[in-house]
Amino acid sequence: MIRRLLIIAAVVAIAAPAAASAAAAGSITLTPVGRLPFPERGFLVDLPQGAATAAGLHAVVSENGTAVSGVRLTPVRSSGIRTAAILAIDASDSMRGAPEAAAIAAARSFAARRSANQQVGVIAFHRTVDVLAPPTANGASLERALAEQPTLSYGTRIYDSLIRSLVLLEHAHVSSGTILLLSDGADLGSHSSLASVLRRAARDHVRVFTVGLRSGAYDPQTLEQIAAGTGGSYGEADSPARLEPIYAALRGRLASEYVVSYRSPARPGTHVRVSVTLAGAGSGSAGYVAPTPSRLAPYHESLLSRFLLSGASLVLLALLVAALLAWVIARALRNPAPTVVDRIRAFSSPGGTPTGTTETRTARTMRRRSNPTGAYGRYRARLASEFEIAEIAINPDLYLLATAVGTIVAAALLALISPPFALLAVLVPALAKGWTARKVDKVRADFTDQLPGTLQLLASALRSGHSFSGALSVVVEQSPEPSRREFRIVLTDDQLGIPAEESLRRISGRMANREMEQVALLAELQRIAGGNSAEVLDTVVETIRERGDLRRLARTLTTQGRMARWILSLMPVAVALFLWVAQPTLIQPFVGSTLGQSALVLCALMAVAGSYWIKRIVEIKV
Repeated sequence: MIRRLLIIAAVVAIAAPAAASAAAAGSITLTPVGRLPFPERGFLVDLPQGAATAAGLHAVVSENGTAVSGVRLTPVRSSGIRTAAILAIDASDSMRGAPEAAAIAAARSFAARRSANQQVGVIAFHRTVDVLAPPTANGASLERALAEQPTLSYGTRIYDSLIRSLVLLEHAHVSSGTILLLSDGADLGSHSSLASVLRRAARDHVRVFTVGLRSGAYDPQTLEQIAAGTGGSYGEADSPARLEPIYAALRGRLASEYVVSYRSPARPGTHVRVSVTLAGAGSGSAGYVAPTPSRLAPYHESLLSRFLLSGASLVLLALLVAALLAWVIARALRNPAPTVVDRIRAFSSPGGTPTGTTETRTARTMRRRSNPTGAYGRYRARLASEFEIAEIAINPDLYLLATAVGTIVAAALLALISPPFALLAVLVPALAKGWTARKVDKVRADFTDQLPGTLQLLASALRSGHSFSGALSVVVEQSPEPSRREFRIVLTDDQLGIPAEESLRRISGRMANREMEQVALLAELQRIAGGNSAEVLDTVVETIRERGDLRRLARTLTTQGRMARWILSLMPVAVALFLWVAQPTLIQPFVGSTLGQSALVLCALMAVAGSYWIKRIVEIKV
């Protein structure tokens, strides 16, 4: 007995915010209307039976004892606000037969005679909660949902069905929601509790009207507590035939409600006590805390609208204009391709322009780039070299500017969603760097795969009597890209008087290929001492082929590690998407709170870092 009294006391304490809309001294019930931008306020007025009609009603509203002007009183049917009602029907085994048929018939009658601006949804609950129809104003969809009786099963998850109904009302974006729950027994098998149901209903200003159908396992206490705690009412049917009249009465009650609306003079953050008096009907009171206007988005404002109305849109526009101007300037200042004369002049006059000559812009730029100064200059020179290797036709300065602008824009857009998400903008330069490195690695891998055949062709040309320069000409004519391009540079430098071994060593650095060092040493020996270079090249080719076999073996043995890298990297994303679809209530704390969003950002950065280190582990350099 003591335990029962404690439960009832807890229910009353939790239901206090919801019951605040029905003051003890009042005879009318007030339910706040949601989705109104403050200072606009609205309340649904539930008139008692026998009250005067709209023609004889006059509303007087006061806040904290001060009368409010500009009060409007309109029937809910012509008020323009969107309302919804969820019909929650018990589908347990005890409803088999006439009770189930009567419940479906009453639901059909309620849906067919609903108001024009009212949406109706239907759910059935037993050991699970099944959504037969989400809130909709489409009569055909409701007819299809109620065309057949739901499948009956063991269990009566009343509390879970109410939580699911509250979620449906929240997703429907309606101004006022109501739940009509029918059951013939007590709760059995719910994961939720009565306290959680009452808290959420009070937060969303949703009333629950319960209907009890007498049966062998009937217990009205649960239904009475739910109705009392949410500001609804409890009705009891002693037979299935009484269900339809009860539903008709509830439908008429909801359709006969009025909306009191006005503009509140309260200051944000203050506690307000509202008193509404209707001449000929009675009075009632409710309480609320005046919200800050910036914290209450009017009418479900979209992300795009919030962005366009924020200062970030101006920042983004300024960045786009700056990027456009930078692109135009970069196009105007883009250097033409250097000629042979420019290359000779740049390297033959490192100290400046010879007297009596005019240094071209291209030669001046090449001389400046050949001796970069500062951290930015060295990084830009390395980036320009990588662009040249990968044949990326983008100015390095423009690339760096676009990366910086993209990072800032990404940070601004992500900050609009949530400030912690702005940290994910660091992935923009990482992705840009990864894209460049991937293209460079592909060119270098192609060069490495082509090198044995290219050197074999060079050895064959030397055997046929060609000089080293002549053999290079044969290689340039018959080799595929990128080998043709690289050996063409060696041939051009040789014609300009630059030793071939120096050019070959530069290719070794550009292509990150150690085998080219051996070819450079061979070219130097050929120039200094002569000898049979073809046989030495055959030995080099054999060594390169063996190293290639070892490289392919290492890549084969690390295939499982590379696959594990992608599985471990993508598994958190797949699990998050699955939970988002299957159990959105579990993932909601991570996206609905600052702490959860920070945890998501930290997990994302850790996943990226883990993927990078697995990549470093499984990529074995041979």
